[in-house]
Amino acid sequence: MTEAREYQSLYRKWRPQRFADVVHQEYTVRTLQNAILSHQIAHAYLLAGPRGVGKTSIARIFAKAINCTHPQQGEPCNQCDMCKKITRGNALDVIEIDGASNRGIDQIRQLREEVNFVPAEARYKVYIIDEVHMLTNEAFNALLKTLEEPPKHVVFLFATTEPHKVPLTILSRCQAFELKLLPPERIEKRLKEICEAEQINASPKVLMAISYRARGALRDAIVMLEQLASYKGATRIEEQDLYEIMGLASEETVTGFLKALLMRQGRTALEIIADLADRGKDLELFVDELIEQTRDWIIHALDGQPMPVETRLETLIGLSTQLLALKRELGRAWEKRILLEMKALELTHSALEQGAPAPATPHEPEAKASKGRAVKRTPVGREGVLKDPVPPDRWAQVLEEVKRDRRSTVHALLLDAQLVELPDTVRIEYDPQHSFHKESLEKHRKYLEEVIARAYGPRRVEIAFASATESPARRKSKSAEVREKAELLKKAFDGEILE
Repeated sequence: MTEAREYQSLYRKWRPQRFADVVHQEYTVRTLQNAILSHQIAHAYLLAGPRGVGKTSIARIFAKAINCTHPQQGEPCNQCDMCKKITRGNALDVIEIDGASNRGIDQIRQLREEVNFVPAEARYKVYIIDEVHMLTNEAFNALLKTLEEPPKHVVFLFATTEPHKVPLTILSRCQAFELKLLPPERIEKRLKEICEAEQINASPKVLMAISYRARGALRDAIVMLEQLASYKGATRIEEQDLYEIMGLASEETVTGFLKALLMRQGRTALEIIADLADRGKDLELFVDELIEQTRDWIIHALDGQPMPVETRLETLIGLSTQLLALKRELGRAWEKRILLEMKALELTHSALEQGAPAPATPHEPEAKASKGRAVKRTPVGREGVLKDPVPPDRWAQVLEEVKRDRRSTVHALLLDAQLVELPDTVRIEYDPQHSFHKESLEKHRKYLEEVIARAYGPRRVEIAFASATESPARRKSKSAEVREKAELLKKAFDGEILE
């Protein structure tokens, strides 16, 4: 009986074994190779970047290259005993440590004791610590002692997805490299090579879709391809298979939903959500896709490219802000479908209004309200004399400065607001149902006050609700919120509310 060969996952099988195999990290690769060729090996390197871009692969290749008995222009030969042992993961002098599970001071103390011993068989003793940012403060302090006076035969290679969590005392003793996300076209090219070598029958469209869904992580793309290949067997993999297996919505569905929001077609949006839920799609992933597509549209609008639906850039920015807030809410929602439905109805009925005049309040018939630009409500003094109006270009100056400062969230929130200019006060108002907008803008109050002061001079800044009958500080009751949402559903489905 023939013994079955051990299966090796594609992402492991296609892991780079030479620097030349590493995709899209040219700067890091060239610098490390030059260090090897010039025999200027530092005692510590930090490889930072998102998951799946090659951090640990580069660390292993470097460990092989500095210990290879027959190196070739800074590359490991992958044929000598040392290269083979490191590739298999059983080299005594190349120690890999998972920072997430070995994060305590005891493990680092053990490391400090071991580094003083000379390598058993290699030229250098190499420690590869993955997710190094997970180490405790005590462990970092213990590691620092070794980094301050490292033995000549020891090299540390740190990998992390969150370099900002690594103490500066550690960072300052490392040569740091920032690895980049891979562009879709580079991922697609690699997937084509894998398909040809592994005889995987996949349509060009599905490879392109995988490349974009991987979000710059080549490893994630290879894992998706392998899962699809296992599902389809010898038959051809099509784009629809990706959506079915991964629980993703198709590009047409994502685009259709966004169009429904922008064109205020609440019923269509609810039908799309119902279809996704009935087919078991992950609604959180769907919102991720909406955010990504909206971002792409914003970039297209900035570049002057044609849009799938006629809308303003400000509207897209406002929509993106709302979707990002929805993503945070979905993470802790007990009923994701209902929350998504309510948000869709809110967006199609009110939250995306741009440029439409709002009715004047009964107490101020002369006021003209508009979204996204300055509103002149010229107040009458006690003596009945009209106050001098404020020059009309100051609010535009505020918006322009916020935009220059790249405060996109603040800019979007201000575009959705109604401005009331008083002699000593700049009042930013929202409709009472937009409590999220008001609360979000309050978080940027200090910055906003500074910008307004530069445009208007010393003024008090108020962020309030527009309703004259309700105190700005008062919040709606839960029953009122439920009633509002019920009214939206009633309008969408032409139904009735049963008490």
